[in-house]
Amino acid sequence: MKKIILLSLLTLISALALAHPAGAQNLRWDAKTNYLYVSYDHSVKNPADHFIQSVVIQVNGKTIITQLLTLQDTNQGGALVFKLPGMKKNDKIVMVSDCNKGGKKTSSIKVP
Repeated sequence: MKKIILLSLLTLISALALAHPAGAQNLRWDAKTNYLYVSYDHSVKNPADHFIQSVVIQVNGKTIITQLLTLQDTNQGGALVFKLPGMKKNDKIVMVSDCNKGGKKTSSIKVP
């Protein structure tokens, strides 16, 4: 019984060691087009197996977009573009990315 518990713990620790949130997240607002450009660093061996599975965009605390992903662009990360009409100066845009193996990262900007 002790061997099974030890093996289970080692398996869990190994899985958690592979899981990690995105690294740097960059958000850029373009007022002329009303586009939000986002990119994220997330280094993995296989972007079809280990990837950012969702990106949530919130404006002033309200979720307005939930983008589900099934892989990331490259083994280094990915990028997305969102159209956000009606934004006003000082609106706070928050991006939350979630790794399919575990780990979330939050970044934000204010509309200039």
